[in-house]
Amino acid sequence: MVILFLLIGFLLGYLLAVSLRKRKLSFVREFPQEHSSGQKTSYLEDKIWYETELAFLIKFNEKLISAFGLQDAVRCITEAAHNFLSIERTVFLTWDKDSGQFTVACAMGWGQGYNQKPFTVGKESISGFVMHNREALVVADLAGEPYLKKLNKEEYLQKSFISVPVIYKSDFLGVLHVCDKKAPGPFTQREVSVLTNIVRIGAIIMQNVRLYEQAVKRAEELRIAYDELKEMQDKLTQLEKLKAIGQLASGVAHDMRNPLGIIMQGISYLEQIMPPSEKEQLETLSMIKDSAQRADGIVVSLLDFSRATKLELHPEDIGSILESCLNLVKSELKHIAVAREIQKGLPKVSADKNKLMQVFINLFINAAHAMPGKGDLVIRCFLKDEAGEKSVVVEVEDTGAGIPEEDLKRVFDPFFTTKSSGKGTGLGLSVSQNIINLHKGSIGIESRVGKGTKVIVALKVPK
Repeated sequence: MVILFLLIGFLLGYLLAVSLRKRKLSFVREFPQEHSSGQKTSYLEDKIWYETELAFLIKFNEKLISAFGLQDAVRCITEAAHNFLSIERTVFLTWDKDSGQFTVACAMGWGQGYNQKPFTVGKESISGFVMHNREALVVADLAGEPYLKKLNKEEYLQKSFISVPVIYKSDFLGVLHVCDKKAPGPFTQREVSVLTNIVRIGAIIMQNVRLYEQAVKRAEELRIAYDELKEMQDKLTQLEKLKAIGQLASGVAHDMRNPLGIIMQGISYLEQIMPPSEKEQLETLSMIKDSAQRADGIVVSLLDFSRATKLELHPEDIGSILESCLNLVKSELKHIAVAREIQKGLPKVSADKNKLMQVFINLFINAAHAMPGKGDLVIRCFLKDEAGEKSVVVEVEDTGAGIPEEDLKRVFDPFFTTKSSGKGTGLGLSVSQNIINLHKGSIGIESRVGKGTKVIVALKVPK
């Protein structure tokens, strides 16, 4: 009979252990405790505890692996420790070796908003003591531990707590505190052991996350450095190309001016001797003259492009320059509605009036060509102040066809044009950029296909 009862007891114990193993465990769970009297627990109780602990740690590890970023990993570790033990509060402090300070990274059990209270803890604290000793500190009653009284006491360490250092190999990452047990009696060795296991698993993941974040940051820094290097290389290539084009343009322009001069003289002579009755011949001469003058204008642009023309700087009113330019291109803008938004009382800028007129006339004509039927041209002029540096800004905005994004990067390249054959040389914006650069200013273009184009010119105001 006794043997039968023993067999029944063992069978019930085995079935209980199997059923606990198959049950899904969450982070919120009650676990068997060691006897507070110090009495040894039974083999069955130990078996249930360790199997339950193992299942919990496996689930915790799975959740921790899926953490996104360091803060997510810290929160996962803190939640696991807080929900595993029956305690009031849990606090996770991360260590910054550069500043020599602990910082509260996550806290539970303090009510809403506690995590948003940033404060740091120094080395001369209980957390610093744990870091120095590099082993778990178990305190049943803080008031009864005289060796801890000389240290700075963190506000969350009120009475009983376990403080576990978070260490990966030789790297100290922080301290996890679980504070004030809800159930009567001190913390048990089982609770300290499982808490240590949580921290060990967490330290590995934290270090991996840190290394990953550092790798991502380094990759981004390398990408930025590569982009800057490529941009610099492109600028150097462009400068070499401009130098070569400038030398070629200078030679071609000088060679072309002599025959063009002879052509112009011939046209003038023929106009003088041609009788007024020869209207058809005179019209042909007029067409030849216009073409020759256009060719001469291209030659002048080439010469301006090929050499750094010396500026004649004087205090100039940009508003007056803009009005003069609009008067000169009135015929080009006859089908366009022109709106002026010019701020009053603008300060004068140090500029070469003729060169700036060349820039704005070119911009107005470009806008007119972009709106062959009809359209709106808005000219804004205003003062801009950035960090005490004042500039007069001119915006020339049209409602034309716009420039495709792939062409927008090339609009300042010499001889690049979006106009049809015979409508442009591709030098206007290159020469304009060169002139603005000589004035120590800036010029940029914004455009959207079907919406229009805006050219922005900024000239510094002398201090």
